[in-house]
Amino acid sequence: MDNSEFRAHTEQIERLVARVSALADDGARTTSLELLQSLMDLHGRVISRIVEVLNDSGESGRASLAKLGSDPLVCGLLVLYGVHPVSLEERVSRAIERVGVKLKKQGGTVNLKGVADLAVRVKVQSSGNGCGSSPDALKETVEQAILEAAPEVTEIVVEGLATSGSGFVPLNMIQPAAREEKKYEESAA
Repeated sequence: MDNSEFRAHTEQIERLVARVSALADDGARTTSLELLQSLMDLHGRVISRIVEVLNDSGESGRASLAKLGSDPLVCGLLVLYGVHPVSLEERVSRAIERVGVKLKKQGGTVNLKGVADLAVRVKVQSSGNGCGSSPDALKETVEQAILEAAPEVTEIVVEGLATSGSGFVPLNMIQPAAREEKKYEESAA
């Protein structure tokens, strides 16, 4: 399961909670929401304890915790319960380092400008060369990497994705202008 699947499940839960909240029967609504809250509280305590045990289990436990924390599904759950062992800034920084290698192959670079209040600011540049190096493709690659590492991020600001300036003009854009020039030359003669 990847980050998009995690998001799909959380969105489904949100839809169901909205339906439960809209129930006309006060008793059913209250009981359902209390049940959900009890399950969330239990899961939160258990997940916190798992993180604590792994963290206290020496280097192998911390290595296992780091591996779990980098899994998109587990990462999302750890973030949901506020017990991810790696800070938001560190996870975003690592994601930028990893995606930087991929972007370099696509003719691009990425630099982390900052992380504040669940917002990430990056600068992405493209040489315009390489497969998948369109500004949209580079932006999507960077955004996906950040959200996999830090699903709690609410805003990603991507700066610097200017076109390569190759001077390429589509033929259909040139032809009307060429026809207009020819008409002008003919009328001037």
